[in-house]
This record gives sequence, structure tokens and C-alpha cells, in this order.
Amino acid sequence: MKHPLKHRSTLMASAALVALLAACGGGGDASTDTSVSQEKAQSMSADSSAMSTDSTDGAQALMATTQAVVAIGTASQTVNCAGGGTAVFTVTGGSLSQLANGVLDAGEVYNVTFNGCRGSAGAVALTGSATLTVVSASAAVLAVNTSTQNLQVALPLRTLTYNGSSSLSQTVTTNGATTTTVNRWTSPGITVQSVRNARTSTFTLSNVDLSRTFVQTSGVITARSASGTYTLDAVLPNGTWSITTATQGAVSYDANGVPTQGAWTITLPNNIIGVSVVPGTLTVAIDFGANGSIDRTYVFSTATIVAEAD
Repeated sequence: MKHPLKHRSTLMASAALVALLAACGGGGDASTDTSVSQEKAQSMSADSSAMSTDSTDGAQALMATTQAVVAIGTASQTVNCAGGGTAVFTVTGGSLSQLANGVLDAGEVYNVTFNGCRGSAGAVALTGSATLTVVSASAAVLAVNTSTQNLQVALPLRTLTYNGSSSLSQTVTTNGATTTTVNRWTSPGITVQSVRNARTSTFTLSNVDLSRTFVQTSGVITARSASGTYTLDAVLPNGTWSITTATQGAVSYDANGVPTQGAWTITLPNNIIGVSVVPGTLTVAIDFGANGSIDRTYVFSTATIVAEAD
């Protein structure tokens, strides 16, 4: 017998997916393309969930680590990073006084090479090279354009290697004891290689517009979420596919990167996959032919989805 609360949560997720797919439906024939198997749906759901968070967090680590290096170092000299490893940077642009003030200022261009550099104790490690052009800088908003060359970012669950150009911004607002930080990552096209558990996968992202939001109360993170859209061409150990992912509002995550609440759609050339999450359960509904009707539904534990991600 199913636990009544769990069964009710699954029914609610399925109902939400019916509405979600109906809103996205077109006028196709449901028998057009039924090639999305349970295994493929699981893989796409897992990778779309992970890339929405990890790729943004990895990119944002570049800006944060550069800030830490510039704050303690001198241009053209090797810097011992606060959390371990080393880095060296050169800087041009801006005024003479700004170039030596230890912070990123608008108009400055930084060329940085990292060698296992951690900006602080426990932070992720960066190895490789990047160029950052500072677009704007203030206490509330920092924005940079980046170009990365084999930049490796060692995240807790995987190592990501970035090649290409993107834009990063960080906006911080404070209301009493609550601080909200929004990290936004955009790119017309960038390649991200993922290595996890000896599996190597290559993701080519285009039309990227992703945001990560962190809410802190009295210095403790109390909420984490992701939102946005991107197109992903994946080359995996067990196959290839191309999808466009868009969140429906914000998707909440816990501290371990497990999705806990929210929904997103995965659009394929002929089909639409709707994904809905409640605590502990992820429901995947496939609309063959993209005509607004659910033709197949699968239910996974969120722990399984996190473990499946490449």
C-alpha cells in the first residue's frame, strides 16, 4: 500500500505536469516520435537539473576567486591563494590609483592563471586561464565579461572545464538580517566538459541565461534556487542528444544540490518532457508529438536523479 502523503504528492506533481505540458503543447501527432525511453528521460532530467546549478556556480566561482586573488596579491607576481594553490594576474585599464586598490573596478581587464587556487578555505579550486573585463562595480552590483581557456573548476560532485565567453553578474540586496544574492550567468555559446566518477561528458551550451539565488539570514544560507533557460547539446558516454531547458519560476535546491520543489520543461525536436519536483520525488511526463497530452509518466527519487547526472 502506498503511503498516503507520498501518493498525494505524486498525484499533485502529475496534475501540475498536465497543466505545464498543455501550456507548452503544439499541434503535433502523439505517434510522431516515441524514441524517448525511461532511461533517456531519466538522463535528460538529471543532467538538466545539475547543469542549471553547477554550471552557474562554477562560472561564478571564477569571479569570486579573482576578487580574492586581487585583494591579497600584486599584479605580475605569484599569489598564494587564501585556501591553497597559487595564481598570477596582470591588469590593464582604469586609473593608476584604481589598478593598485585591490578590488575590481569598471574598465579594468584582468588576465589570470590559476593553479589549484581556492579563494578561501573550503572554496572550490580553479586551474587554468581566464580574462575578465569589468563592466560595472559597486557595493550592490558587480558585472564582468569573461573569456576562459581550459578553466577547470573542481566542484564537490564533478570537475567542470570551461572554454568560451560569457557574462557574469552578482547583485546583493540586504533587508535587516536577510541578504539575497543573485548570480546571473549568460552566454551566446560556451563548452563545458564534465568529469564525474571517471565519466567524461561534453556539453555545448547556447542561449544561456541562468540565475542562482541565495538567501542568508543572520549569515546562514536559508534558501537556494535556480531559474532560467539554455539549449544543451550533450555528448555522453552512452549517447548524444540536444534539448532546450526552461524553468517554470524558480526551482529550489538543498545544500547538497538535490532539487526539492519546482518544475521545468525539456524541449526536444519532436517531444516535450515536463519535470516536476516535490521533496524526495521527481516526476517526469513525456508528451510525444508536443500536442499537450501526457503519453508516458515516470517517477524517480531525487537521490537517484542526482546520482545519475553526468
